[in-house]
Amino acid sequence: MEHIPARHAAKVGMRFPARVTMPYIAGATLELDLSAVAPGRDPRLSVTLYFHLTVSRATAEALKVDDRLDVILIANPQHTDGYVSLPADPNWLTWNGGTVRALAQRIRDTNDDALFPILADALEDAGCTEAELLARCRDPHGDSLGWLAVLLATQECPVWGT
Repeated sequence: MEHIPARHAAKVGMRFPARVTMPYIAGATLELDLSAVAPGRDPRLSVTLYFHLTVSRATAEALKVDDRLDVILIANPQHTDGYVSLPADPNWLTWNGGTVRALAQRIRDTNDDALFPILADALEDAGCTEAELLARCRDPHGDSLGWLAVLLATQECPVWGT
């Protein structure tokens, strides 16, 4: 039987358990556990959590070696190095009939950065209190926020009540 790496089972938007293997000044290297999506394969995948590419920079910067956390895949490891973000609050994604998710999908699909200030307002109304994230969305000029659109547009949310 041909060996197929576990990375082929991972997709953008999926949540994975991870372990911090090496924090550094701009981010941390993490080891994802893909055993739930790729049984029988080598279930480990090394990815990077960059502090400027996550919803809670302060939480990310406090990570230490061997800390365990859940992360969301935001760059497909089949095509590039894998990048992850801390998860967005699921309440943001479901607020007001999915307004935040719909705006993020529109930004992702059209690359219309002019929608980021509107997304900031929607995030704040949905309960986001991440001041740095909101400020970046309100003034996106020169800031690459494509990762945020991908995160909010693709993050899988648990089905409540099951």
